[in-house]
Amino acid sequence: MVNQRYARHIGIVQQLRSKSWVSATALATRFDVSVRTIYRDIEELNTAGLPIESVAGREGGYRLSAESPVDPLIMDADDVLRLYVLGLIDNGDEAITDPGLLQAGGVSAYARDTLRKIGQRIYFDTRDWYWQDEGSGHVPAIRYALLTSTAIEITVRVKRSQAAQTITVKPYGLVWKGGEWWLVAAPTRGEPRRYRLNLIDRLNRTDLTFTHPGDAFDLREWWTQDLEDYGRGSTRVALQVQPSARDEMLRLGLKPDSEVHHEPDGTARIILYVDNWQWLVPLVASFGADVAAEEPAGLRQALRHHHQRALVVYGREDSTDTDPSYLHDDSRLRATRGRNPRSSR
Repeated sequence: MVNQRYARHIGIVQQLRSKSWVSATALATRFDVSVRTIYRDIEELNTAGLPIESVAGREGGYRLSAESPVDPLIMDADDVLRLYVLGLIDNGDEAITDPGLLQAGGVSAYARDTLRKIGQRIYFDTRDWYWQDEGSGHVPAIRYALLTSTAIEITVRVKRSQAAQTITVKPYGLVWKGGEWWLVAAPTRGEPRRYRLNLIDRLNRTDLTFTHPGDAFDLREWWTQDLEDYGRGSTRVALQVQPSARDEMLRLGLKPDSEVHHEPDGTARIILYVDNWQWLVPLVASFGADVAAEEPAGLRQALRHHHQRALVVYGREDSTDTDPSYLHDDSRLRATRGRNPRSSR
């Protein structure tokens, strides 16, 4: 269902962009609502951080601050987030994709086209994964390349080895996920991939333009499928999970081909199919004795070695505290994800 309030917000911003001052009465007449509704709209836009000035009196009204104009082509990441908070670029809302509604709201053809492109090419994935407050500074250049269909040259670090490679890619979209930006782009010859902006050391615009696939490339659908495929493989992993860790393990998010077998004693046996088991070592080790790997043998051996090294560091001291309270809350998730997952839902 189209959200009329969100569409009206777009129209109000367009009215304020095109005129020096606009009264609440004029806006109410333009959008066929009450003056009180306009007051609420302006308050919501101000709360979201849009720079709207107001002056009381017959000659007053509202206008966008001259010191901070809102231009779709020069929005920074904060501006994009403000629009997301307002619901204007949430791909699930029809307000941004209904040309008739936007036109009726006073949105220019140029702005309608820009908003359509933003809806196609910028996607916010708000499902819990992890949280990192880092900035790359590349968003403005990538946004320009996205809206003008210009290829870019990027130098990307391989996360584990810190080696770098320079490639030319065609940007298809930006995704906001868990506190940071990801670039979805295709090499000049190849299929789309995702690149974490914080691992891009250098980014340069090129003179090469390309035809963006537009509606033929669904950014949300591609991103969801890519995450679904990430880490999946043919290596079978079996984990024995004690009752104290069962709920937390099941909250981590399993693939469709994973298996969960619940036992009468409250334990659970989780079967995963992964591309390699190495990335599971720190996860399983963080649960201590509450999660044990049954197979493959390499994972069991790596975990045994991990815990043996820890015992050496701590002097193999026996502890009388065999049931610490932190094993039964979400401390691990708060430590690894930077926030309480329950409070973010």
